[in-house]
Amino acid sequence: MLKRPHWLVFAVLLVVAPAALAADPDPIGVLIRGGALDLALKRLDEEQARAPAQEWLLLERRRIELYAARRQWDALAQRVDGEPPDLPAEFRHWTLRQAAEARLAANDFPGTRRYLRQLLWREQPDAETVAHARRLVIRSYLLEDNLADAQAGVLRYQQDYNAKSDAWQALHAEILLRAEDYKGAFEVLTGVETAEARLLRQLAGLRAKFYKPQDVLKESARLAAGFKTSRENQRRALVIQAEAALAAADDGKRVVALEQALSLPETASEKFFRARADDLWQSYQRLAESIGNDAKLLVGDDNAWLGKAKALAAKEPHRARALHAFLVHHAEDENARATANRLLAESLLKDGHGETLRALYLNSTRIAGPDAVPQGVRYRLAEIALAQHDMKLAAALLKDLTEPPAGEDATIWTLRRARALVYIGDIATAQPLLTGLLEQQKTVDAEFARHFLQVVFDLQTLGRHTEALVLLEKLSAGAETKSLQRELLYWRADSHAALGQNAEAGELY
Repeated sequence: MLKRPHWLVFAVLLVVAPAALAADPDPIGVLIRGGALDLALKRLDEEQARAPAQEWLLLERRRIELYAARRQWDALAQRVDGEPPDLPAEFRHWTLRQAAEARLAANDFPGTRRYLRQLLWREQPDAETVAHARRLVIRSYLLEDNLADAQAGVLRYQQDYNAKSDAWQALHAEILLRAEDYKGAFEVLTGVETAEARLLRQLAGLRAKFYKPQDVLKESARLAAGFKTSRENQRRALVIQAEAALAAADDGKRVVALEQALSLPETASEKFFRARADDLWQSYQRLAESIGNDAKLLVGDDNAWLGKAKALAAKEPHRARALHAFLVHHAEDENARATANRLLAESLLKDGHGETLRALYLNSTRIAGPDAVPQGVRYRLAEIALAQHDMKLAAALLKDLTEPPAGEDATIWTLRRARALVYIGDIATAQPLLTGLLEQQKTVDAEFARHFLQVVFDLQTLGRHTEALVLLEKLSAGAETKSLQRELLYWRADSHAALGQNAEAGELY
């Protein structure tokens, strides 16, 4: 059970936008933007432990939104489970909706309905919340492939609400699509012009054969170009484009659509607009086989395939990538395979498809986890993970990579690697890396200390003051200026104070 705040003056919960908590200085926001989620949550714990009731609620809202933004669905639901039962009603309704949607995103459909039952039966929410919760129940049945209960829920909802809203028509169409009633889904969407409805109508029209694949290719491209403010809808339009390309037997357009779709975000509970890394690997192979047949390339003649890819790279990079992807799985020479992996990665990154690269190597049944990713690609993926502050993935990729990539400063690379390990709590691996760096320094200048101290501060924030002190003392021994030595004395004193060693702290201060 979480520590209970004292409710003093709450009659109504005022819902405050997250920006209200983000005014500078905002140490929690700095940690979040820096990707140090564990550190941000630790700071939230400290702030909430001493916060008055209203501020506690604002911090709690921020915590739940942080879990949702980071797709930490289990942590979000567990947090809601542990909240005090006497929270203000409006806030409690909001947290239960967040927990239900988190379980839906995690594909835990019974869990979704558990939170919705609690919301509907115990909390007495307003009519709009009730209607929204009932639609979520129906969606949970749909995503669970429980079509009978989804359809029963639709009938009851229509009877109770005489539902005619655009959102309702789109949900009804999804159920009909799931039942493979493409004609019915198409008809339900007639006259509905929301973005979701237009996308579903293209999909239903394609599958019902009301629309020709070539026409859907054109319309989905137009829709994708029009969704400038919704990357999620752009992805959906590109997925339709990929399906239309498959129906039209156009391997090239399917590869392009899938590459672009995989580079855009997808909701965890997406049902009808799925783009999978395995689909792209398969499409690469089909396109490569077509190119290879036209060019009379023989499987096993790896250099010929690489040569053809090089000839295509400038004007038709997606076709070159198809040949590289083919070699990733079919090259007979290990050097050719390594080259193909490297060139595939570099080409995708050059065209802005870093997320596609990540999906191909980390979300595919063809690659068995980070350890199976070829070394040259692991460096590239680690750079993406570090840029996105995904320290858990970065640490998994970097843990066994002892040498920096070509052209990278070895010291900075080792510090980045160590910091990623600290973020995920693997202090035992990070500590010797950091100690080794210090032993390589004859003297410690301000620039090196600036980078090194960032890792020390992370250790201090995590409460690992004993380890931090070992590093700070070694750093102090080599400090080349008096000002740097004074600064390091201060940070050493902080760690001694945190350990309750007040005499040592006072002397250093």
